[in-house]
Formats: sequence, structure tokens, C-alpha cells
Amino acid sequence: MHLSVALWACGALLAVLLTWQQRKSWRLIWQLNGWRGVVQQPLLWILLCINLHPNSILEKVTQYRVYFQRPMAVLVGTRVLVYIDDPAGMECILNAPECLDKTFLQDGFFVRRGLLHARGQRWKLRRKQLNPAFSHNIVASFFGVFNSVGNQIIEQFLSQENLHGKAVKFTDAEDLLSRAVLEVSCLTIMGTPTNFTQIDDAHIAHSYKRLLEISAVRVVKPWLQIRLIHRILAPELYEESRKCCKLLADFVGEIVRTKHRNWQLRDAIGGEGPGEDSSSGWQRRIFIEQIFQLAANGEMTLEEIMHEAQSMVLVSFETVSNSIMLALLCLATNKGDCQRRLLAEIRAVVPDTGHVGLEQLQQMRYLDAFVSESLRLLATVPMNLRHVSRDFQLAGRDAIVPQNSIVVLDTFNMQRDERWWGPTAKQFDPQRFLDQEEHSKGQDSPGSGSGSGEPRRQRDRRHSYSFLPFSNGLRSCIGRRYGLFIMKVFLVKLISNFDFQSDFELEKLQFVENISLKFKNADDILLAIQPHKQSKESS
Repeated sequence: MHLSVALWACGALLAVLLTWQQRKSWRLIWQLNGWRGVVQQPLLWILLCINLHPNSILEKVTQYRVYFQRPMAVLVGTRVLVYIDDPAGMECILNAPECLDKTFLQDGFFVRRGLLHARGQRWKLRRKQLNPAFSHNIVASFFGVFNSVGNQIIEQFLSQENLHGKAVKFTDAEDLLSRAVLEVSCLTIMGTPTNFTQIDDAHIAHSYKRLLEISAVRVVKPWLQIRLIHRILAPELYEESRKCCKLLADFVGEIVRTKHRNWQLRDAIGGEGPGEDSSSGWQRRIFIEQIFQLAANGEMTLEEIMHEAQSMVLVSFETVSNSIMLALLCLATNKGDCQRRLLAEIRAVVPDTGHVGLEQLQQMRYLDAFVSESLRLLATVPMNLRHVSRDFQLAGRDAIVPQNSIVVLDTFNMQRDERWWGPTAKQFDPQRFLDQEEHSKGQDSPGSGSGSGEPRRQRDRRHSYSFLPFSNGLRSCIGRRYGLFIMKVFLVKLISNFDFQSDFELEKLQFVENISLKFKNADDILLAIQPHKQSKESS
């Protein structure tokens, strides 16, 4: 009798303590969604539990979000998860000092010790230290590398039988582009040639991609971040991730150690000092050389250099190669005049030598619109997560987001939302960005009424944060220019040499959230890739 009373008392005390811990979370739920927010919590918990996997979570969020009032708050233990898919909410979160850090969920990311996942003052210091490595002048000096590797891509498409013809697998083209961009990353980030465009016997590119897929699982299932639990619940996945991590750590570690020895030797024999500005080209100003200088000043250790190098190589190649592939998919499936207009612009601007420089890219307005539209329709990084370091108020709302909340920014669905992009939001139409550019200049565009199918009033009220290809605000992408330049140079090379067609329909894509956007049905996508001379003769 006394034992049962004691158990009831303990249970009641625990319930009171839990409710007290959750009080701010419940207050936010009420402030955002009222009684509906409170009543719908069990349903939201069920939906989260049954769709807690990268293969389904993005697709299900896209399907079910329209049935709920947004922004939306979901109670998760003693925390609250805040879902935001509108530009005003994005602007508030991305510019709030309280939301600068990544969440504990992203500790599941296999590269979590560099700038990519640094927090607080440590992130601010590291970002300040690394900003010079991605300055405009340094990135502009990489165009020789971009063009050289771009030419190698063309050679591979022409020489490999599985990369040209009427039935090229999407995954085969994706593999080549990921290896090529990885080669660019190794050259421009670490100053090391790898020849990955031709061959990758060690499967370095595949290991990076596979670890991203495993990281996505560990993000949505954070209990797998505990090594023992991961090893027990998913032993095969654990063993695969361990092998891939070792392979990539050895790969980057060997490059860093070799480059560091050479850097020290150059200084010791009285060559160009490690702190001097070199006149011998971009090799002396690249990322790895600049962080060696930080190490010489006592600001970084060799281990930290390896973490930063691993982080930079990963983000600089995976997102860029994926963006290029998504743009080509949009191009191949487009039945309008997009490809013809791109080719005409390229031939009018790019010299006969085929070298694509910064000056040429600045003249290609339609290429800019094409790239922007592909990044809008198929957001390379569909969702972003932020940790709330202390209580703050959502702009324009009487809602206080409590400390330790998790904020989910759904860029993917915001950029496809008819509220911001009109009735053609889910269609691929580069003209909308040309119309917007003309409108911003205060000029009338010939196609503004019908070219993009988008009413002028829709463009008038479009929020500046409704398009976030590289995030924005306090923690925007450090390599934005770098990624865009690679993407545009490679696209110019490919479009000027090949015709891309596909009978696949974008509406049939099955989206997967693997940190970057992937497709469950990628194996079903076939591309017709024909050299221009051949395609003309056949027509």
C-alpha cells in the first residue's frame, strides 16, 4: 500500500517536473497555432515517428505541410521543433544571433569539427580566419583550373560509351561530374592534382557520397550518434561508415602532411616566406597555404587543419556537383527553347578557344537565369537546422522561441510555394528571373505578362528571402562565389558541346533528403546526350 502511494507520488512529481520543463514549449505552440497546435501534437508525433528516415521525410513533409498552419511547433521531449517555410520567418532566423549555431542533430554529420559545424565564438573566429581564402580575387584566379578540368569532362563524355548516346544513366553522368568537381576541389583547396576525372580507383568520391547518406540517417535518428548504440542497432552501417571515415581521413591526412612539409621546407631554405604574398600564381594563396600560416602563428593545430581541409573539400565538391547535375536534368527535361537560348548566348560570348573567363560569365544573363531557376526548383540543400541559444521573439509575431529549440528551415518547399512564386511555382522557367531583373530596373519586360506565366503583382510582393540557394544572413555560405563559378564554367562547357534531352518528367521525381537533394528513382532517369555535330546530322 505504502509502496503504491510512493510510486504514484513519484510519478506525479515527475509529471509536474516535466510539465514545468515544457512550459515555454507549450506557450510557443499556443502562440503560433492556438488550440489547433495543442490538439494536433499527437498526430504530429505519429507522423514524425513513421517517417523518420531520409528516404521519406522530405517527401512526406512536402505532402502534409499544406494541412497545417505554419510556422508550426512540435513538442519533442523537453524541446520544441519549430518548422518554418516562409521568407519572413527565414529572414528572422538567419539573421538572429540566437540562431547562429547548428543543432545537436547535426552532430551525426561525419565531418563535425571544422567550420561547417563550429559553434558560437569559435565559428566567428574560424570564419574570420578563413574568409580571405575565398575572396573574389583568389576565386577568380582559379578559372584556369575550372577550364582545364571542364575540358577533361568533355573528353570523358566523348570517349566513354556509357556517357553519350540515347540512353545515358543519370547516375553515370552524376558519378563523372562528382569526380571532376572533387578534382577541382583538391586542386584549388589543397593544391594537389588527383586525376579523379579520369579514374578514382580508391573510390574517394563514392566514399564521400556514401558518408553523406549515412550522416543523413544519423541526423534524423540521433540515437545512432552514440557509437555503442549505432554498433548494436545498425552494425553493417556502422562498419561501412568506419571504413569510409578511415579512408577519407587517410586521404586528406596524407595530402595535408605532405603539403605542410613542403611548406616548411620552402620557408627553411629561404624561398618565398610563408607569410609573403607570392607572385607565382594562385598556388600560394589557396586555402591550405593560408591555414598553414595560421598554424605558424599558433592559431591552429595540424589536427585542426586536417578537420578544416576535410570539411572544405566535402562541401565544395558535393553541393557543387549535385547542383550541376540538377541543372542538367532541368535542361534535358525542358521542352521549350531554354537549350537553344543558352547555346546561342554561349556562342555569342565565349571565344573560339573555348576558354570561359569571369568576363564572359558576367555577360551571360540567360545563363544566370537558368542557374538560378534550377537552384530554385531543385534546392541543392533542401533543409537547414538551427539551434536556439537563448529565448528570442519571432519577428512580426507575439511568439517567444525558447532556448534549446530546434528550428527547421524548409528552403525546398518555400522555393516551390505558389504564395511566393505564383501558379507556375513547380514548373521550370528561367524567364521568371529575367522578368524579375527587368522589373527591379523599373523597365517593362516583353515577356512579363506571359513569358513566365507569373503576374506582375506576384513579383512585386516577392520577398528577398524567398530564394536562398546558398543560405543567407549571419551564416551564409563562405564558398558561394566559388561554387557558382565552377557550376557555370562546367555548364558552359557541357552545353556548348552536347545536346541534352530526356523523356523523364520532373513531376515524377521522388525526393530524398541526404543532406543534399537526391532521388529515390534516380535509376529510372535516362538522358540522351549527343555531341552537337552528331545531333545536327541525325536531324
